[in-house]
Amino acid sequence: MKNFLYLFIFLLPFVSCVSKQSADKLQADRDSLSLVVAAKDSIIEDVFTSLNEIAENLGAIKARENLISNSVGEGEIRKQATVQISQDIQQIDQLLQTNRQTIARLEQSAAQLKKANVKIAGLEKLIKQMNEQVESKDNEIAELRKTLQERNVEVADLNTKVEAYGSAVEELTVEKDQLEGQVKSTTDLLNVAYYIIGPEKELISKEIIYKSGFIGRTLKINENRSLDSFIQVDARTFDEVIIGKKKVTLVSSHPEGSYEFVMNGDNFYSSLVIKDKDKFWEYSKVLVISYK
Repeated sequence: MKNFLYLFIFLLPFVSCVSKQSADKLQADRDSLSLVVAAKDSIIEDVFTSLNEIAENLGAIKARENLISNSVGEGEIRKQATVQISQDIQQIDQLLQTNRQTIARLEQSAAQLKKANVKIAGLEKLIKQMNEQVESKDNEIAELRKTLQERNVEVADLNTKVEAYGSAVEELTVEKDQLEGQVKSTTDLLNVAYYIIGPEKELISKEIIYKSGFIGRTLKINENRSLDSFIQVDARTFDEVIIGKKKVTLVSSHPEGSYEFVMNGDNFYSSLVIKDKDKFWEYSKVLVISYK
């Protein structure tokens, strides 16, 4: 009995030492486990943060896609709309690039969780779906770029046609102006009229008129007359000849009713008034009045 007591007393320090080592190891294991749990919590928190970022970016991408689709769907794309669409596509590219980087970070987190024996089948499936969404959006943006490029080509072709039409219209306008000028010149020429009023003897001496008939009492206009002594007028606006003589003869022929001699109180012919210009100049564009 005494021997057993001596042995217990002898072994007691060793037992205490072993117990202390076991406790230290247990505490170390607990600390290591805490670190692992903390690391897992940090990774899981980063996963959820990344998922939220991707979701927000996808929402922003969808909103910009709708804006682009509305602009492209309107048919004619104005220059301002084209600039805005280009800016929206650049923003979508940046959002897609951000999503790719976030997904890459998610894949790293998934690998760490898997290494820590955490079940991540659902997370891996979600990452795969997100990769597919990013790839799908890449294809949609490529189609939008293609549509925008085609619309730009259409607008460029339309602008070329408009410029061509503009040149043609300009040429036609020049031709029209030239034609109108020619027509005006021709019309002005057709409406040129001449008149002369003078003493009978003077007109005869200038061979503008001559006497005809058996006793030479009829005055007629010389067909070979010179117009140098005549006054040129516009038949469309000329409507009166001032005379102021007593014995007056209208030598040229003009339809009755198209003119009227106006006399004053002293029986002088004060003027000849043209009442119907078209009718008055119908027979001749020459007006000759002689007086004695």
